[in-house]
Amino acid sequence: MIDLDRPAPAPRTARPAPARALVLVAVWSLLAGVVLGGVATYFVGYRPLAASAERADRAGRSAVSVLIFTEPSLTTVHSEQRRIRVEAQVMVVNAGPEPIAVLAVRVDQPGVTVRSPERERQVAPGTAFPVDVVVEWDCATEKPAALAASVSVETADERVRTIFPVAVRGTPWIDDSRGDCAGLG
Repeated sequence: MIDLDRPAPAPRTARPAPARALVLVAVWSLLAGVVLGGVATYFVGYRPLAASAERADRAGRSAVSVLIFTEPSLTTVHSEQRRIRVEAQVMVVNAGPEPIAVLAVRVDQPGVTVRSPERERQVAPGTAFPVDVVVEWDCATEKPAALAASVSVETADERVRTIFPVAVRGTPWIDDSRGDCAGLG
């Protein structure tokens, strides 16, 4: 039987409206927390590590390692000045990871100076390049047991550096100068 005097009952909802709003707020809060947590993790954790790795990578690219080996030479003796002049070459080996431009090779030790002309020479990684030098010995001074050079280079990041000491390896110059100086009397 249908009673026409009474209105029809309202349909039942599964959740009341305040519960639905509460669920939406909780979901949006969770999403906002995940996004903010990710951003905070990036700025606090990852970004400093990435910057540190980038600095290390740049430092590795600009690292310089140089070796010097001597080549045969032409000796000129100046007996009136008791000096010996040697026109020679040294082989500069780039043992670093990036190309370098060798600007100058120098030795300043008691009794001996070594100078290269001031000009740029490009040396690729893992290769050697000959550099002309002039060696001058003072016969009145005791000869050093070994030579240590300073090498001025420009790295791939356009920084000029002076590397010191670089051992001058395989140098017959010391023994040759002793004999030449002894011949001067």
